[in-house]
Amino acid sequence: MSDVAKMKEAAFPAPPMEEWEQEAERSLKGKPLERLVTMTYENIAVKPLYTRRDVEALGPLEQYPGFGHYVRGARPEGYRGEPWKVSQEISAASPSDWNEAVKHDLARGQTEIHFALGRLPFAVESVEDVAAMLDGVPLHRYSLRVDAGARSLPFLALLAAYFKERGVLLSSVRGAIGMDPLGAWAEQGTLPCSLERLADEMAEVTKWAMEQMPAVRTIFVRGEPYHNGGANAVQELAFSLASAVEYIRAGLDRGLTIDDIATRMQVSLAVGADFFMEIAKLRAARRLFAQVIEAFGGSESSRRIELHVRTSPFTKTVYDPYVNMLRAGAEAFAAVVGGADGVHVSPFDEAIGLADAFSRRIARNTQLILLEEAHLSQVIDPAGGSYYVETLTANLAEAAWKLFQQVEEKGGMKQALQDGFVQSEVGAVAKRRLERVKQRKEKIVGTNVYANLEETPIEKPKQTAVNMVLPLDEQRAADIRRTLVGGKWMETMIRAARRRATAREMAAALVDGNEVAAIAPIHTRRLAEPFERLRKAAEEHAERTGSRLSVHLINLGPLVRHQARADFIAGLFAAGGVAAERSDGFASVEEAIEWVRNTNGTHYIVCGADDDYPGFVPALAEAFKQAKPNAKLYVAGKPPEELENTYADAGVDGAIHLGSNAYDVIVAFFTERGVALDGEGR
Repeated sequence: MSDVAKMKEAAFPAPPMEEWEQEAERSLKGKPLERLVTMTYENIAVKPLYTRRDVEALGPLEQYPGFGHYVRGARPEGYRGEPWKVSQEISAASPSDWNEAVKHDLARGQTEIHFALGRLPFAVESVEDVAAMLDGVPLHRYSLRVDAGARSLPFLALLAAYFKERGVLLSSVRGAIGMDPLGAWAEQGTLPCSLERLADEMAEVTKWAMEQMPAVRTIFVRGEPYHNGGANAVQELAFSLASAVEYIRAGLDRGLTIDDIATRMQVSLAVGADFFMEIAKLRAARRLFAQVIEAFGGSESSRRIELHVRTSPFTKTVYDPYVNMLRAGAEAFAAVVGGADGVHVSPFDEAIGLADAFSRRIARNTQLILLEEAHLSQVIDPAGGSYYVETLTANLAEAAWKLFQQVEEKGGMKQALQDGFVQSEVGAVAKRRLERVKQRKEKIVGTNVYANLEETPIEKPKQTAVNMVLPLDEQRAADIRRTLVGGKWMETMIRAARRRATAREMAAALVDGNEVAAIAPIHTRRLAEPFERLRKAAEEHAERTGSRLSVHLINLGPLVRHQARADFIAGLFAAGGVAAERSDGFASVEEAIEWVRNTNGTHYIVCGADDDYPGFVPALAEAFKQAKPNAKLYVAGKPPEELENTYADAGVDGAIHLGSNAYDVIVAFFTERGVALDGEGR
């Protein structure tokens, strides 16, 4: 038998779990294996190793994509039949600029036309505005995705009027032009009219689209308002599911069937930095929505939800923004592995201002690399069968279902928002995440770790509104309102739009006199914001005074004994825009004090090895306070309890160590230096 044949027949023996556990415990030097278990923000315990036993404990798994609850994907062939849509949201300073941008990007790999009315820096108020945006755009070749916010009827009427004037068949339009009033309410805290009236509009638009635009979805369920407020994956899924149930019930009450509603619904979720959690979230989403639609009696095909995915603005940074390319790339990878139907990748400069052609190109090409070079469209459900991913998917779905049931017990999503339950749940997780960022337990490269004080900031031109919102013609709004009495809202609005009624006038005509209660909004935030505020305050101080804020490091002994702590202190203060002035390594107190006298610092930190401190720090502190009585002296590292009082009695003001809250340390430094934070004090 040849060597090659022997190799083919050879098999590695499968090591038993007990053997692995013994080796792991040995590497932990006798500490329990439980130390390797981590808890996620979702309160899901993640083990260091998953095996077949974990999956067997879940019961039968779905074996094929395109069946059952669609956990493994919406279609049997995955992306091989049709790849995901490269659905980059496009914004620009004016309708004409937007028109140029979309034509440019479609010619370079984008496959869906995508914009959000509420995020455009200009108002889309008239048929002329729509024409300026879409003139010359090959609509027959691409699907259209429009996030209309709380209501879509006025915009859809403008769009339909434009199509009729240009001779475009309404039945040829495909994509999604959707409204999400609950999501808008959660984001903004207010709505233009009552939720009941908005539900009426949603039903009217859906019925009209079923006849006139059968390939267009009209109902959006967006998880981003919760994700961008700091929610974990369980909360984003549960609150999205609760919103969908609210829309289903409203539609059923207004004459739609469950299949009508489900096939006109698109779910939109964000993907963040926890790679496997985000993959599991998308898989769990398909399962959960299929379960809900099934419970309402939906057909098997209507249980297959369409899933649009956005990379997370929550994880993006203003400082060291090019790192955002890497973040978005990893998030887009998770979106595709999780089976997204359409993907938007954040431009790396979105936290700074309006994306330009370069940042749009990088974001678009991130998807195209995954599609064309990584060949992800050729693999069907690459995560399927992974012991970890399958277990995480099941755990996540179970936890999200329990939270969804809590919302139902409270009266549904509307009542849960009105009572502040949703805001409280999201706020608690956001607070925990921000606290970990401040402690640098959750690391943001280029912001709270490895900050680059020499980076050149990206400058964005200030944007001003290009077109003014047209004045409201109260009489025309009243005339439109009178014609609504007989029903057929969409036809009435399209006729009004063709007579040059504005979106505001159509919206005013739909007001029913009932208002929705204002609620506490879920504020959109980014994890990096606390440290970005510190950096901004430090920069403004430098501009005002002509010098950068700094701390001085008193290094002890040779480089090998002080470098680790000197680097730690320099990195910590750099996160707040503060430079570290380092000394050479001193062998005596006299050398150190001589250097201190020759520097113009206000805050000094001793950096050295633990066993150097007892014989050096007390004498140094006493001499330091004589040489600079108004300056502060700290030690790097946490001293043993028995030495803390000794150091304090000698004049040490405190210790900065791995357990310190980095944000609080820098804020205290700013306060002592009289640096303004958020406009407070100097």
